[in-house]
Amino acid sequence: MRVTICRAVCGGLFFLLASQAGRAGAQDTTVLAPEASEAKARAVIQRSIQALGGAAYLGVKDTTRSGRYTTFEHNGESRGTVKIIDQVKLPDKERIEYNFKIYYGVDAPIPLLIVDIPYPLSKRKSSFEVRNGDSGWILGSGGVIPLEAEALARMRLQRKKDINLLFRTRLNEPDLVLRYTGQDVVDLKLVDWVEISDADRFTTRIAFEQSTHLPVRAIFLYRDAETNDRVEDHDYFSNYRPVQGIMTAFQIGHEHNGYKVSQMFFEEVKYNTGLDDSMFTREALDHLSKGSK
Repeated sequence: MRVTICRAVCGGLFFLLASQAGRAGAQDTTVLAPEASEAKARAVIQRSIQALGGAAYLGVKDTTRSGRYTTFEHNGESRGTVKIIDQVKLPDKERIEYNFKIYYGVDAPIPLLIVDIPYPLSKRKSSFEVRNGDSGWILGSGGVIPLEAEALARMRLQRKKDINLLFRTRLNEPDLVLRYTGQDVVDLKLVDWVEISDADRFTTRIAFEQSTHLPVRAIFLYRDAETNDRVEDHDYFSNYRPVQGIMTAFQIGHEHNGYKVSQMFFEEVKYNTGLDDSMFTREALDHLSKGSK
């Protein structure tokens, strides 16, 4: 009888944990006074910063990551993969190189996403995107063109969704409100949830694995600037490895309103290589454009 009860209880617990694993933001009902909630939220974040590398993590000035970037259709099927080199100089400079193949005679409306397919008559190509402050440019087959207003808005939004930038430079912004919202089970991991909101009502919820203190998921809640519809984006962080004393997620997934949209698999990450400001200018792209002709 005891064995039967144990099996029933253990089995029920397993299915309970499994059902909790996919729920994002489904926290317990922990209720704290605002001051205590903020203090606990900051303590959770500080433990995570220490786990990420402490002074080495906070001392990062620039990052260079190379790997593969895959995008997905609404039905979950892969649209294709490109190789990327992503170079970031804090706080607001980024340069991305996309390496792909154009296949002649193939009906490929998005050639950026046709790569590593063994068709003949292929030619290796590269495209670049540079972001610098509130400006940005793209270098493609048609030369250098400035980012349009919609792309610039996405760029600013992406900075708000950068939790590393949040940890390194934004935690002391006066308009931020931090709350500890409790424990939960996410992807079969026991986590602590912290919520950060700003004056624009942009809310970030981060799940920190209790055993490692590393962030494993981030949820971003905001309103679409044009439609005012509610938007929910998810970032997933996994495959952490130490690089120069910094715990680094080598796999990052993105979801938009419940749909998986992209996945990044990094093969190499370097910190503080001394990236020069001149790399993040239109002039740098103009030079590349002239050199490729």
